[in-house]
Amino acid sequence: MTSLVVFGAGGRAGRRITAAARDRGLRVTPVVRDLSRHPDVAGAVAGDVTDADAVAAVAAGHDVAVSAVYTPDIDPAQLYGAGTRSLLDGLTRAGTKRLLVVGLATTLDGPDGVKLYEAADFPDAYRPFSLGRVAELSALRDGPLDWVVFTPTMQLVDEPGTGAYEVTADRRLAEGTTTYADLAAAILDEVTSPAHHRTQLTVRTRTAP
Repeated sequence: MTSLVVFGAGGRAGRRITAAARDRGLRVTPVVRDLSRHPDVAGAVAGDVTDADAVAAVAAGHDVAVSAVYTPDIDPAQLYGAGTRSLLDGLTRAGTKRLLVVGLATTLDGPDGVKLYEAADFPDAYRPFSLGRVAELSALRDGPLDWVVFTPTMQLVDEPGTGAYEVTADRRLAEGTTTYADLAAAILDEVTSPAHHRTQLTVRTRTAP
């Protein structure tokens, strides 16, 4: 049985991925930073992606790791730059071979080919978070593991999935919406049937014609 460990299991994406993995009969370990803040996440264990020792401990015995981490309490450069390097270190020590990541739409190219976070009209207040996610991508490319980043559209919505989604290696921002349910489905399909390696993908919910 394929097993996965989900970092950031207390967030909206992490919860969806954990629940959907269990529905598929996969063995899943949800990881949160503070157990007291997430008493409703069944089977959760404490862990922090910025602590390589903690990552190694909770990831041991798992085939695949999923990262859906977010917290406003840690500087994005630390969480996604240094934190990704710690995550990769811990996963390598644990023997976990693959890492699947929930990405951020602003790291994609806009219609004019300019990264969204680099556009002149992009809000300055949001740029540090985007730069943190860029540092994450850089750490993944320099790291030793097989990885895939699944990047939703700007309209990531907590609605029922359609059961159909589009995945493309085109790194331009996709129009339309992505539901958390379909994002989880795309990630779990990659868990059970690996088809992509060391690349950033975009994910969009497919609407009925």
